[in-house]
Amino acid sequence: MMDFSKKRVLIIDDSPAMCSSLKNTLSNFGISKCETSNSGNEAVFRIRQRSFDIIVCDYCLGEGSDGQQILEQLRRGGLIAPSVAFLMVTAERGYEKVVSCAELAPDDYLLKPFTAETMRLRLERVFEKKETFAVIYELLEKGNAVEAILECDRLLALKSKFTIDLIRMKGELLISLDRHEEARVLYEQVIAARAIPWARIGLAKTLSMAGLDDEAIETLELAIEDNPQYLEAYDLLAKEYEAKGNAELAQTILEKAVEISPETLSRQTRVGEIAYRNGDLTKAKRAFGIVVDKGRFSFFRSPSDFISLSRVHLDEGQHDKALSLVTDAKKSFDKTPELEMATSVMESLIHHSAKNEAAAKLALQKALDVQEKTGIAIPDASKLDLAKSCFLNDKVEEGRALVKDMVSNFYDDEKVQSMVRQMLEKVGRADEVGSLVDNSVRDVIKLNNEGVLLAKKGDLAGAIALLVSAAKRMPQNVQVALNATHAMIVDSDRNGWNEENMDLARHFLREHEAKYGNLEKYKKINALMKDVSLKFGVKIT
Repeated sequence: MMDFSKKRVLIIDDSPAMCSSLKNTLSNFGISKCETSNSGNEAVFRIRQRSFDIIVCDYCLGEGSDGQQILEQLRRGGLIAPSVAFLMVTAERGYEKVVSCAELAPDDYLLKPFTAETMRLRLERVFEKKETFAVIYELLEKGNAVEAILECDRLLALKSKFTIDLIRMKGELLISLDRHEEARVLYEQVIAARAIPWARIGLAKTLSMAGLDDEAIETLELAIEDNPQYLEAYDLLAKEYEAKGNAELAQTILEKAVEISPETLSRQTRVGEIAYRNGDLTKAKRAFGIVVDKGRFSFFRSPSDFISLSRVHLDEGQHDKALSLVTDAKKSFDKTPELEMATSVMESLIHHSAKNEAAAKLALQKALDVQEKTGIAIPDASKLDLAKSCFLNDKVEEGRALVKDMVSNFYDDEKVQSMVRQMLEKVGRADEVGSLVDNSVRDVIKLNNEGVLLAKKGDLAGAIALLVSAAKRMPQNVQVALNATHAMIVDSDRNGWNEENMDLARHFLREHEAKYGNLEKYKKINALMKDVSLKFGVKIT
């Protein structure tokens, strides 16, 4: 029997009686270090303060966030280590369906009522698996995915009882390192034995990475046909179709996913965004409405939810509703420059549409003043709204500058360019698409190519000067930033460590890691950074 006496436990349940009952249950097999929380917010606060070995969470937590939302915040926010056991407790017989739909499932779940022995056996099984994976988790925490793959191979050779889990882990690690050919072979071997949903998903990812988009689509459609509850397949399939220019079909696919699991607000947001871009205001309003309504207690609620719904009401000519949502956003979130800018821009657009020109100009000026005073980075959606408001309120040059900045940062993003073109058409400036969009794209490509050419010719100093200057002007342009980073690393490798350049290179990598860390180019440059740092005995922080 496993010894649980040293395990520290957190129970999350809105019922004090249930918390007490669970404490008694846990004490039956030696657990005495037990704390309780009656809400998700309190639980997250406790978890930030100290570490726990086991978290037992009730699925239904009254008016606040449910257990699934808490698990999502803890996992996505990196608040709990992989070694922590998360058990969901529920009286709902349908929870198995919830788990099958969830991208982030708990380690196990318990249906009420259950005995202490049932709970002990479940925990033993969970910890047996976690102990098997302990070395892998340790290596991943150190950022050593290559060694983690070798550990997977070692355990697989020992015929571990967790063979399937190890294969799944190995496949995910291979994909993370862009070793998609190896991952593809692995997934094909699994599917040949048994068509497991995650193996089909993994195979589709490797096919997409290899540029075999049609094969990836076929694989995902087959995965959905065989396992219609497996939601990740819908997300990936929608992404594939949108990349191929079929945004309407992508929207339909995501709508099917939210029918299966309407509680996943991040997916509802994606439905709203793509429906809005497709001009389907009815579907966009419904999706964003669900996000605003059901997200009241969500950890992931954002002012952008309110702004997005306000934008839809504005397009429908419902000025009072649009303005009410902006007011709600101001009341619901802490006052920040970002919030002040976003709400002021929306107020400007609403007032202009309602023919309140003086109020529109005043709100626009407030937004511009906030940006000038604080120097905040303007979110893409707000930047487009701000440019639109500038064009509508006789600040044409400011509008043009914002459009050029947006296109320059996303010169290879057709979706962004399409949104900019639509905006210019709406404000009666379709004739400027060529000069503002197409020319900006050409200018960035030319500048980027010039920098790369200088580097290839051996003029690293010239390349660095050109590309770093461009990267600072276009902080969201990942290609320019990566090319600048590569030039600085190569220069240090060839000519000796340059502390200033390498600090800047690390800064560029950190800035783009969250969004572009899985790009093959990013991974190669990041690996080069580690190699050159090791060569000069410099520890990367």
